[in-house]
Amino acid sequence: MGSRGAGGGSRPAFRLHYASFESRVAAGALDVLVLFIIASLLVTAGSLIVLISSDFERVEPSSTALSAFWVCVALIPVAFLLYFFIGLAWKGQTVGAAVMQLMVVRSDGRPLGVLGAMARVIGLLAYVLLAGIGIVGAYALRESTVAAGAVLGGALVLAALGILWAAFDRHRRTLHDRLAGTIVVRLV
Repeated sequence: MGSRGAGGGSRPAFRLHYASFESRVAAGALDVLVLFIIASLLVTAGSLIVLISSDFERVEPSSTALSAFWVCVALIPVAFLLYFFIGLAWKGQTVGAAVMQLMVVRSDGRPLGVLGAMARVIGLLAYVLLAGIGIVGAYALRESTVAAGAVLGGALVLAALGILWAAFDRHRRTLHDRLAGTIVVRLV
């Protein structure tokens, strides 16, 4: 992406350096670690409620405590979505991207903002949709292990291809980047 002079358009007056595929994978791995910590904290909170309710396993836990545990578990996907949305809307970065010195911006180089972050999170949900289609398809074809495995495997391969697309794209964009109209740049 080139630069424009002082009076021209909304593009930034600097050159964007696209993030490498490797740095994006490293940032993604760090984000998975953060998501694991978030999930662990929620499950631990729910487990502590059950443990305290059961008087440290001396009596049966109350149904309220068990419900609180399942609420904590149900909050995991919500927390994941909020992790991505808040980080991207606020700074254009998740924890992994910040550590790897990457930033998500619109394709024209402008900051992501709230709507851009929302579009990117929706784009990320495309992978969840593909995996869900594979799981439902595999369940529907459960009588045939080969067919069920093929449907699930096909869906997971499609999701992986959406991410691997960045390795071959000139601007290093994945499927969710294309859906959201974003690019990932290196902060230099």
